[in-house]
Amino acid sequence: MNEVLSYLEERREEFNRHLKIARMLESRVDESLDEGDEPIEIRHVNTLKSGLLIHLYNIVEAITTRTLETVGQTIVADRPANWKEKVLNEWVRAEIWSGEDRIGDGALKRLTELGATLASGNCPPGFSIKGEPGSWNDKSIKKVASRLECEIFLSGEVRRGAYEPYYRNDTTALTYLANRRNAIAHGAITFEEGAYDLTLNEIDQLANRILPYLKEVSISYQNYLENKLYLANEEVG
Repeated sequence: MNEVLSYLEERREEFNRHLKIARMLESRVDESLDEGDEPIEIRHVNTLKSGLLIHLYNIVEAITTRTLETVGQTIVADRPANWKEKVLNEWVRAEIWSGEDRIGDGALKRLTELGATLASGNCPPGFSIKGEPGSWNDKSIKKVASRLECEIFLSGEVRRGAYEPYYRNDTTALTYLANRRNAIAHGAITFEEGAYDLTLNEIDQLANRILPYLKEVSISYQNYLENKLYLANEEVG
């Protein structure tokens, strides 16, 4: 999990650099220019602000996905016979479900292969734990952790920042970000409109609610793996 945490720090620094550039450009809006220079308008800054929201959501998706990949790759160091039932369910979910609504011949074949793996007693290859349908937000992150019986430990400040219904329609920071990102990415609103009502300081505050939360979620999974909490009680320790 250390690689995930290092990656998060790199992406945070990258986000801060882009935020700094946006602030610099905002400070030049409507300033006097030499003849022939292209003026910087507020619509240009608004476009950059939407880009920052997209960037921030990409960090959420990347860190959550990498965290769950690390979990799936670590669990398989122990034999499936020793896993908790819910963890075994997640392995089957990852190996069987490919997005189709019905179980077809392909899924049946995979299920047969899984049965052979279990019967052999060998450790399977690493797997990617499936997320919840839709975009990543605090609710979907909690649901996946609950499926794995991984307790998420948050400090008081981080918990308030992540779970407080502070944004439009009483949404949390992560839900607000996911909704805005989807509206921009799917063309419901333009890049100029996507964050016009947010200041750069407010975008910075949004990031400061979300990024510490992602860090503490990843650390919670690190504790889950280090203490082998994915194993049945009689196998732990």
